[in-house]
Amino acid sequence: MSWKNIKLIFIKELVGTIRDKRTIIAMIIIPLIFYPLLFAGIGYFSKVGSMKSEEASSKIIIHGAEFAPQLIKHLQDYEKIEILIVEDDSPSKLQNGDVQAVLLIPQDFKYKIEWEEPIKLILKYDTTEAKSRVAQKRVNQIIEEYKSEIILQRLSRLDLKEEFLTPLILQEENIATAEKMAGSFLAVLLPYLIIILIFTGAMHTAIDITAGEKERGTIATLLVSQISRLEIVLGKCFAVMLISFTSMVLGLIGLTLAFLSGASIAGGVEGVQFGISINTVFLLFLVLFPLVGLASAVLVMVGIFARNIREASSYITPIYMLTIFLGIISISQGMELTSKMFLVPVLNSSFVFKELLMGKIYWSHIITTFSANIIIAGIALFGATRLFSKEEVLFRS
Repeated sequence: MSWKNIKLIFIKELVGTIRDKRTIIAMIIIPLIFYPLLFAGIGYFSKVGSMKSEEASSKIIIHGAEFAPQLIKHLQDYEKIEILIVEDDSPSKLQNGDVQAVLLIPQDFKYKIEWEEPIKLILKYDTTEAKSRVAQKRVNQIIEEYKSEIILQRLSRLDLKEEFLTPLILQEENIATAEKMAGSFLAVLLPYLIIILIFTGAMHTAIDITAGEKERGTIATLLVSQISRLEIVLGKCFAVMLISFTSMVLGLIGLTLAFLSGASIAGGVEGVQFGISINTVFLLFLVLFPLVGLASAVLVMVGIFARNIREASSYITPIYMLTIFLGIISISQGMELTSKMFLVPVLNSSFVFKELLMGKIYWSHIITTFSANIIIAGIALFGATRLFSKEEVLFRS
């Protein structure tokens, strides 16, 4: 095996890929321009919608208002609540969005207040509508204030202080450092995003330099050269790895720009200072490189086996869907893997990423993940070389 030949194939595939405008769009324009615009746009319109819901007045129908004049006065004093007193008990107005909430007051409200008996109020709202949720919060706030007022009046009649109801005061202190809070925040989505970016970055290039060469008929030029099949496969695989890794890094930069814009969908996290130690970065890359190699080797093998680009895309789609599924599992809160599960590719990397970002270093998990991904990548590379050595696979129609 000659590393010089591998380098020639690597440079050839890299130059060919960079010349393709689709690669420039996928590698640079989408991660660095589209991602920030997309996330910032979603965040901006989400904030605008939320602000409009908070600023708008809440129309509330009250049944039985005559039984609770003091409560109604509290509701009327709230400037963003518009009270509608109607006799019709039809839920259609709430369902159609004409009103945002309906409050039902029982006939014995005044009697139970005087005799200090518990009263059941019913508040109907639509949790799928933002304005209705805002109305529910506003009514809850007012009722809580009115309830506190009643409790104070009752305590006064009994000549008791307000402290009588609060024998214990719990003071909470968060011991988590800013770095740990940042890691906890990043550990939710970052492992999933890294895995998705790796595979999306590798797919186009892997298909184009394998199945695409079959369609264009240029693969025969490589086969008649003095370069061995293993060297060709390694050169192609290394090119896919570089493109995949670069695409992933640019994607993360784009997402970071979107987050730091202040209008991103993620918004901001109060009290969090983003920063990752050098040791954590080193361990992340230690786990990352075998995963990039695994993704590249598998996709190159599939591309070599496929007759054309369309067939390769059909084969890669279920692989990509499986990758998404395994990545989603890592998002699940409280989910933990057994030691044997760290042998499962993709799933193991996502959980190790999550652990590292949380500041937890388990060398057994890191070593198992690194070894498992290296071995599976080697098997995929061996399979790709065997397929590339078979003329009936390369030239079948």
